Amino acid sequence: MLDVVKTAAIHAGRKVLLKRPKGLTYTSKERLGDFATDADTDSQTIIITELQRRFPRHNFVAEEDSLRVDNHSEYTWVIDPLDGTIPDSSGLPIFGISIGLLKDSKPVLGVVNLPQQGWLFWAEKAKGAFMNGERIRVSDKKELIKCVVGFDYAYPGMRQEELTALISPVVDKVRYPPMLGSAVAACSFVAKGILDGYLHSAHPWDYAAAAVLVTETGGRVSDFQGQPIDWSKEWINFLPAMV
Repeated sequence: MLDVVKTAAIHAGRKVLLKRPKGLTYTSKERLGDFATDADTDSQTIIITELQRRFPRHNFVAEEDSLRVDNHSEYTWVIDPLDGTIPDSSGLPIFGISIGLLKDSKPVLGVVNLPQQGWLFWAEKAKGAFMNGERIRVSDKKELIKCVVGFDYAYPGMRQEELTALISPVVDKVRYPPMLGSAVAACSFVAKGILDGYLHSAHPWDYAAAAVLVTETGGRVSDFQGQPIDWSKEWINFLPAMV
């Protein structure tokens, strides 16, 4: 199963990179400032086609076109075919492909491909986490002032509230608070120990794979109140960090 997912993520990443120099086609979504490109949709087609061919009885949830396939299975694939559409379409290098698997509504497998960096992350429950075949771990910093903690904004109209509630209280209490534009990339950086933590609100497909990466590298995943994630929600307050 893991090999199938890694292959799908690699093929999708190659497609996204091939789209960059050729120009992108844009499609607006319902929310102000939200859009997709043909890189998003082509990547999703590659992933869904491969996974449905191999696992036709599983459930599927994916970002583009609000894809939902419910086969009443204990397994659900949760897919973000391109997280970081704005950075990608702007020529910035931070974006990724995320494929997570829930079993009985709990994350058990995750694969993230950051194609611009050539970094492929994967993790299975109780088996550790890896980047390009090498085992990775979260950072071991103990003092918040020494930590680099990432943030990201959600959609226009929500950002001032987030700035006031999340960022302002801690911005002077950490070493540095970068904003990356891709939750998939940021959470992978937490798993690798590049970031010490990350705060962001987004959809389940932004986090399903990352949750396995972070927990399997010794980190902790919670909502903003420190409680376990409810993966049935459409919108998740996500806080992955080193323990």
